[in-house]
Formats: sequence, structure tokens, C-alpha cells
Amino acid sequence: MSSNGSRAWRALYELIQSQKSWMAERVAAFDLTLSLGHVLHVLAENGEMKMSEIAAAMFCDASNATGLVDGLVKRGLAERRPAEHDRRAKVVRLTPAGKRLERRVDEMFKSHTPPAIARLSAADQRTLREILERAVAFAAEELTEKSA
Repeated sequence: MSSNGSRAWRALYELIQSQKSWMAERVAAFDLTLSLGHVLHVLAENGEMKMSEIAAAMFCDASNATGLVDGLVKRGLAERRPAEHDRRAKVVRLTPAGKRLERRVDEMFKSHTPPAIARLSAADQRTLREILERAVAFAAEELTEKSA
């Protein structure tokens, strides 16, 4: 028998999966794929990153990360250059145009609610937000403890 925690995790996973087409439609309005939107967000959150760090953050292999970064570079949204302390490694950062686009995408997601959540009552939306924010805080604590 599944615990409430594992059932909640499964429901959250299924919710996110069910809303991917909604998310893809939203980022397509910016001429982005869901993966390009994700890497744009990862770079905005982390600043300059090595290619290996991007691959790890995207949960993909290095060749996939390279292809995604190539797409951003070709559009003038990111730039790649050798790392300061290791010329063999490449670092990537958003250009001013990439930062502007990421802010626009972020604002769009902040101002639009996925259909499955929009159908919840205002009270349920607030409760869901509060619970998820606590879970995110616990996850951040875990990461801090692991890196210490």
C-alpha cells in the first residue's frame, strides 16, 4: 500500500506531465521549445555555467545540452566562451537579449495559471501553494546540508 507522501508525489508528477502541452504552447509564443525555455530559465537562475553544469541541471547528457545551448547562441540569446581557469571547458551565459526574453517568459508564467490548477477554488489554490512552498523550502535545506 502506498503512503500519502508517495501518492502525493505521484499526483504532483502526473499533474506536471499533464500540463506539459499547456507549457509548450506558452513558450512557443516566444518561438521556444519547452527544452529551450528550460535551459533559458536555468541560465537566468544560475548565471554563468559550465556546459557540464547545464547538462546536470537539465538532467540530460552533454550532447543534448550542447544542442540546446547552440540553439540559444544562434539566436543571440546566450554566449559561450572558454572558462577562465580551464581553457578546455566552456562556460555559457545569457546575453542581454536572452535575459530580456527569459524575464518575459517568466512574467507570462507568473500571470497565467495552468488549467488544472485554475479549476481549483481560490482556497485550494492557496493551500496547494503553501504546501508546495514548504516542500520547496525543505528541498533547499536538503541541498544545503548535502553541499556542506
